[in-house]
Amino acid sequence: MMLLSSCSLYSSAGRKQFEEKAPNSIQSFTLQGCREMSAAEAWLRGEFPSSNHELIEMHPDYEVWGSTLDDGQVEVTVVSQDNTATESCIYKFESKKIWQIYKKSFLDELSRSLVSLD
Repeated sequence: MMLLSSCSLYSSAGRKQFEEKAPNSIQSFTLQGCREMSAAEAWLRGEFPSSNHELIEMHPDYEVWGSTLDDGQVEVTVVSQDNTATESCIYKFESKKIWQIYKKSFLDELSRSLVSLD
């Protein structure tokens, strides 16, 4: 497994905590990359979500979207936002079976790391 933490543009403590803890508890995914979204792009994505992706989880601080790729891998996109920025990070799981096995622990760790304590 290779974790591409150098791709992360978002420097929140929650994102950093998730990236540090998740590989130890969830060994089945790779971080493909993260990027900050423009306000217009974030709005368009919210109003007109891709028909290729299904909403897996919605929370006030983040959304989790998933899609099965042609090669059988599952691509999971986490869109998180705070007062200043919206970030999109893409993770890949080896297969739909692997995603189903680790889905709960992935989402639990994401929730612990990204939820605002306000």
